[in-house]
Formats: sequence, structure tokens, C-alpha cells
Amino acid sequence: VHHGQEAAAQPPKPFRLPDKFWEPTPLQVQLANERITFRDLDIIQHFLADNGYILPRRTTMLSRRKQQELVKAVITAQHMALLPFRTKPRDYQVMPLMDPLQWMADRLFDRVREDKDRRSRAMLQVMMERYPEL
Repeated sequence: VHHGQEAAAQPPKPFRLPDKFWEPTPLQVQLANERITFRDLDIIQHFLADNGYILPRRTTMLSRRKQQELVKAVITAQHMALLPFRTKPRDYQVMPLMDPLQWMADRLFDRVREDKDRRSRAMLQVMMERYPEL
């Protein structure tokens, strides 16, 4: 009894992730056994995010030494211009979360407004004729 309150019968159990969550996938096991050098761009790209950032160890499931090897390889590859420092996915690689026609119209409108792009203006006029609901 503490401050007039009864003690709980059992303390709450900590949240525990299932063991399967921590098991590396077969691909991760295979990649972890490889020797990672700057020449192995196909291996390195498995450990990079879309924007070019190196994924953390909790995601890659690599050992500390392997992760350091990976970081060294990525930095070397970037300095040798084999990998870009940062990448922004192109518009056609990103899936729009809205109606694709509306998305395209928005992109064209931005180009017309910012760059005074005549080709974009013509494409926008054709889209407005075909799809008046935009």
C-alpha cells in the first residue's frame, strides 16, 4: 500500500517484438556474407534508400563491422562518382497519391507559371479540352 493505493497483483509485461521480426531474410543473409567493396554497386544499392541515404543497421541487419564496411564502400563509390550523393526520384518513378490526370495537370500548371513554358501551356490546353472536369 502506497499513498492509499493497493499494489497491482502483477506488474505490466514489457512489449516484446516476435523473434521472427529479428530474423534476417535469406537475401540479407546472402548479402551479409559478401565482401562489400565500392565496386559492388549491385550489393550496395540493396542498402541504400530511394534518396541515396545509407540505411541504418536496424534495417540492414548487418553486423557492426559489415555496416562500417558498407559505409566505407558507399563513401568511396560516391567520391569516385559511381554513386550519386543524393538522389531524388524522377516524377515518373514516384507513384502519385491522387488522380494521375490531376497530378499531370498540376505539374504542367506549375511549369507554365514558373518557367512560362509554351509546350506545357499547349499540353494543358489539350488536357482541358479533353477533360473539362479538371
